[in-house]
This record gives sequence, structure tokens and C-alpha cells, in this order.
Amino acid sequence: MRTVFLGTPEIALPTLRAMAASSEFRPLAVFTQPAARRSRRGGAESSPVGVEALRLGLPVHEVEAVSGGEALQRLVELRPEVIVVVAFGQILKKAVLNLPRHGCLNFHPSMLPKYRGAAPVQRAVLDGVVESGLTIMRLVRRLDAGPILLQRPWRLDPGKNADELLAEAGELGAPMMLEALGRLESGITAVEQDEAQVSFAPPLEKADGELRLSESATQVVNRIRAVQPWPKAETWLKTDDGGELRVLIHRAEIAHNSGSGAVGEVLAIEKRGIVIACGQGAVCFTEIQLEGKPRKPARDVANGLRLKPGAKFRG
Repeated sequence: MRTVFLGTPEIALPTLRAMAASSEFRPLAVFTQPAARRSRRGGAESSPVGVEALRLGLPVHEVEAVSGGEALQRLVELRPEVIVVVAFGQILKKAVLNLPRHGCLNFHPSMLPKYRGAAPVQRAVLDGVVESGLTIMRLVRRLDAGPILLQRPWRLDPGKNADELLAEAGELGAPMMLEALGRLESGITAVEQDEAQVSFAPPLEKADGELRLSESATQVVNRIRAVQPWPKAETWLKTDDGGELRVLIHRAEIAHNSGSGAVGEVLAIEKRGIVIACGQGAVCFTEIQLEGKPRKPARDVANGLRLKPGAKFRG
């Protein structure tokens, strides 16, 4: 089958590798977002998909917009029978959607129609969802609204953050995509989404990483999990001189049987980390980072700051 692959970040790599290893579905070419600055100190770098495609010996096209101009012409010349899309990062227009006879197949890490949009895993974690799913659908012009070809249930492990869950989703999605591709010729039933069940997952914003310790401990931990790797959770530690110290929180857990105190108050410094009172319950920061410093076990940072119970984080 003549296939073309469209993708950009790490979550797309397992599907790309699986297709490249398949004699039947090896892509004729890979389209990805243009090289960009991917770290604060580095220069422009190709996307993870672009780098991996070259390693796999696949032709790579870095394109600003695949739905028009030279990029579209290249795509037309390839005469794909199906286009596979995993986190490409561009909205596909009619000229692309209607090009292959089997359409454009997309992997989406939610149980559609729940969490349509750019951040389905992050928003689900933020909402405290545990039982979710993975979907292969055919793309249409409306956002994540196309008919469903294949779905599997997926548990969002409460011990994993969104970054780890996205990596897991990518691995689980690869065999699903190969299964869907393998059933195209023999016939695969497409099921329309129930519009009454739709919810949306817009991209995260910088403000989503701001901790609100007035929330419950469960909500605080879920927010810390949801905003990894970006924008990362942050809070502010009040200092003895009346100032505040910015602290990034990488990992945390609910602290049980930890006593009570005012919102944001440090209740204890334990081997596992810093225990802080929330609006309901308490949370233990286990891995944190002071601005401009490396991430460390929270207890080590507390010892370095000579932090004591009674210290306050911004509520």
C-alpha cells in the first residue's frame, strides 16, 4: 500500500518505526514541521520525526504548510493510498484530506469523542481521569470529529505524569495503526462519533502550571502530573526577608496522616520530601528545582535552604 507519514514530536516515533519496518506499509515519504529551536541554548534542530525518518532511510520533507504550494505538489506526486497522521501539528485542508482513496488516518490518545484537541492526555490528567482510551480515526475538516475506525481502553496510571503517559500512548498506538491499515482493503467499519458526548482539550498555557495550594491535595498532584514536560508546575516559597523564591515542582504525591495547617504551610521535612498543607489534605513535594539550579530530591533542597516546618509557600 502506498503510504505517507505526517508527524512531528516523540509520540509519533513508535508508529513511524512500525510502518518503516513493515514491507506493506513502509512510507514513501515523511512530512514534518520545519526545524525549530528546541532548547533554550541550542540552535534550530529538526523535529524528532525528521531525525528518525532520516535514520530509517526515508525521504523527509520539512514543510511550513502541507496543504498548499510545493509541499502539496510533492504529496500529490507521491499518489498515496492512505496518509497516516500522528501529532503533525498542522490543520489539514480538503486538498490533502481527499487525496488518498483511504483517507487520512489519525492516532488520538483519548477515547473520542472525549478530549478532542491538542492536549488530550494533559487535560485528562488535570481532570483526574484514570480510565481513558486510544483511538484511530479518519480525519475530516472538523477538529478530531472524524469517524472512529478502532478504539482500545487505556488506563492513565496515577503514578505517571503526562510526559510518561504520552510516551506510553505512542507505543500502544503503533500496533493499533498497523491493525487499522491492515483492515482497510478488506473493509473496516467506521463509526460516527456521538456529538452529545464531546469534550475538548485545548493546548496548555503557561498559567496552567501555577499551583493553587488552596485546592485539594489530589488536585494539586494531578496538576503537577499534567504539566510535565511543559509548562511545569511552579510555586513560590516565602523567604525570611519578605521575598519569594520560585520553585519548580517535578514530582509530588499525596501525603497521608500528615496533620493539618494553613494552606501552603510546611508541615514536615521527611525523607521522601517536603510536606505542605493544601485546601484539603496535604501534598509531599518529592522532586523540585530552584530557579537556575538542577532538579533534585526535595529533601536535599530543603536541607540546603535550612527549611523548617512553619515555612510558607504561596497559597
